[in-house]
Amino acid sequence: MIRSVGKDSLIIYHEKLVASAKDKKDYILDSEYKLANKIAAEILRKPELNIWMILIPIVFVYYFYDLNRYSSAKKDFVRNFVLTRKYILEEACAQHEEGNKPDFQEMAKNENVPDCAIEEYKHWASILFEHYSRLLNTDGESYIALIRGRYEERGRFLLIVDQINKAESRFYKALRKDLKGSVEDVATVIKKMESSLAPLRRREADVIFAG
Repeated sequence: MIRSVGKDSLIIYHEKLVASAKDKKDYILDSEYKLANKIAAEILRKPELNIWMILIPIVFVYYFYDLNRYSSAKKDFVRNFVLTRKYILEEACAQHEEGNKPDFQEMAKNENVPDCAIEEYKHWASILFEHYSRLLNTDGESYIALIRGRYEERGRFLLIVDQINKAESRFYKALRKDLKGSVEDVATVIKKMESSLAPLRRREADVIFAG
């Protein structure tokens, strides 16, 4: 900000901008959407367009039909992937702003988590909740700034990333037990998610702490 003093002189000073809780929530949520899109790109097959398809109208039409199904599936995947994370983040915001303590048992019930996976869900949700709470209590003008401000170095950030990965993997394994013999395609997607999450999060850490 610049203010004039007298006729010809200027005093220049800087004010530190502090992101609001809503801003921080948006930064975190945006990072989860980006992660979801990266996972979707790895586990969903995008139809490829070959030059010969253009020459055969009916095949070309089918390509766009297939592409539309892919786009729709990707949107559904991203929305559902982020849904639980958004719920946990909202609980962290409620504690940050109003001091409300989360009831992970009630959260599991609200999300229709099967009995065989409730304990694993509660463990994963509690770790993610704590991570979100730390970021909400850190000053920063972006998601990267929040991570750097809270964890300071790549190694410390990877510790919480590893905890989240392991807890989430145990939750997915518990879910697969409930899906055995019923929804094979869903179980396959969950396995692919498990194998994709850890390397994607490590690459994220590399980007955040690059240089």
